[in-house]
Amino acid sequence: MRLRILTAATALLAAGSTALAGCSSDTGVAAGAAKGGSGENGLAASSAVGELKVDTAARDLLPEGVRKSNVLKVGGSTDIAPYLSVNGKNLVGVEADFMTALGRTLGVKFEVGNTKFAAMVPGLQSQRFDVAMADFSDTLERQKQVTFVDYTRAGQILIVPKGNPLKLKAVANLCGHSAAGPTGSLSVDIAMAQSKKCTDSGDSAVKVQRYPTAAESALALQSGRIDTLAIDYGIASSLVQQSQGKLQLTGGLFGKGFHGAAFRKDDQDLQKAFTAAFTTLMKNGTYKRILDHWNLPQMSLDKVVTNGATE
Repeated sequence: MRLRILTAATALLAAGSTALAGCSSDTGVAAGAAKGGSGENGLAASSAVGELKVDTAARDLLPEGVRKSNVLKVGGSTDIAPYLSVNGKNLVGVEADFMTALGRTLGVKFEVGNTKFAAMVPGLQSQRFDVAMADFSDTLERQKQVTFVDYTRAGQILIVPKGNPLKLKAVANLCGHSAAGPTGSLSVDIAMAQSKKCTDSGDSAVKVQRYPTAAESALALQSGRIDTLAIDYGIASSLVQQSQGKLQLTGGLFGKGFHGAAFRKDDQDLQKAFTAAFTTLMKNGTYKRILDHWNLPQMSLDKVVTNGATE
């Protein structure tokens, strides 16, 4: 079985670094698609996944159409290391491992289309794909349109130039400064909310800038176009490592919440199947091995949560 990986022409934005790969077209699926490579279904799973048997009880929960086709179409951003990024012709990362493990547990193959965050919910609603996942934050606003099956914790952190010249340590410090994040991301939403708090208290607004990808946001920070970048902790750690000592993390985590797989509200069978499959992976130790392998143990949950975001 082969997985079709739909990646953008800009898929390797920063000097061969898969962590800084490009994003997709405005339609949510990139032009110039490349076929999957040598990995299972095009997903290059790590050794953490291991051999897994089909969980027949979880598979029986899948919609009839999925059981007949044995295919799940997924919308996810493929330019976000360590979650999901391009390595040669394959996809790698913690989400690639989760997809591989889910596919083996449910007895289906995953077809992944490179999709911008802002296009994930519209893509679900227009039925271009069945599920949206990969560093996808559960928010109350998104819950108005889709249902989340949350499987990891999430949190944001600030990245600043090495030495932190402006001494920024928290979102509350951003008044009058410039901050950026990927278009359509939770990072931008948080910066916008803080900007309103600043102006409501009589302070200067946050100058919020948006870039197509986390990589481009980091480049803007390195070139001095912005003062700080607020972004998911896992991505932030990868970007700092890739900066060759030019960037650093600062302050503690904020915007804590959940990452989840999003579904159309009426697609309850698929929601139940994913919940059952993730529960199986948690019980048999695969879930923990995957997070430990990618140095993200702090993201683990004790159980799957539906629509975990409450604020």
